[in-house]
Amino acid sequence: MTIGRRPRVLLTDHAWPGVEVEAGLCDAAGFDLVEAPPGATEDVLAGLAADVDGILTCWAQVTAKVIAASPALRVISRMGIGLDNIDLAAAAARPVVVTRVPDYCVEEVSDHVVGLLHAWARCVVSADRDVRARITDPRRYAPRRVSSLVTGVWGLGPTGRRTAEKLVTLARETSGGRVLADDRHPELAPAGVRVVPADVLLAECDVVSLHLPLTPATRGLIDAGRLARMKPGALLVNTSRGALVDIPALCAALDAGTPGGAALDVFPAEPEVPAALLPRPDVILTPHIAFSSAHSVLELRRRSTEDLLRVLAGLPPHDPVTLPPVS
Repeated sequence: MTIGRRPRVLLTDHAWPGVEVEAGLCDAAGFDLVEAPPGATEDVLAGLAADVDGILTCWAQVTAKVIAASPALRVISRMGIGLDNIDLAAAAARPVVVTRVPDYCVEEVSDHVVGLLHAWARCVVSADRDVRARITDPRRYAPRRVSSLVTGVWGLGPTGRRTAEKLVTLARETSGGRVLADDRHPELAPAGVRVVPADVLLAECDVVSLHLPLTPATRGLIDAGRLARMKPGALLVNTSRGALVDIPALCAALDAGTPGGAALDVFPAEPEVPAALLPRPDVILTPHIAFSSAHSVLELRRRSTEDLLRVLAGLPPHDPVTLPPVS
């Protein structure tokens, strides 16, 4: 740290206007907040990180180069749940503490899944487009009874479990609906959820919702083979990580009618939306907002900054990340 200057925290990016929350908390703890410019490159982030004690990051890539740039770096706080934008091996080698906020938007994301399901089942998006085009023929649509659908959740983390609970509530309105989950962690399944192998889930469900982290093992998980196992006319929902889904394979599968539709809040190379998806009437698109509400964003900003400052004060974080072993 330069003599006479307060220690600093770098904010690489943010998905909300203003940085008053982060700057205010840092200032009260004796730190200056340095805000990176929008779309900062790796070199720009490395330059800004050269003399910081902590890094707050939303979606920007915190690479090995950025981590190595600051000899004083002690903590990286992910303003979110997923960790695929942080080089965890480089953090572990320093070592640098990594934190995240694993449960701030459970209600919001699960609500978004249920909302996308209803929008698809009740033809809300296509009907809205038609009405705006002065087309009002109800024979164009084939709405579904939501409570009769077989729905599936792939991934039983906090958000997947909460989504499954809400789907069980919908299914209980009649005796026809069923809720399935993949069987990797059957002990996490809520009451009323049947655990099955992932291939069975794909084959039996009218709606499949993904709730998986992005790892080398899950990148491109939803490929041509798995899409072909889905029911004709079914819906694929992804509010987790865009790169879980092979987009060219999805488009080809939609052309074949298996599945019949997709509802995507996330994309492989955000903020870019794959051009092939844009003209498709069988795909519902939202711009990575499933996590967002006034309550969740404020909680995220406060908790991620406070946990970073706890580490800088010599205290253990509330939500530490287990780092990979150093080879």
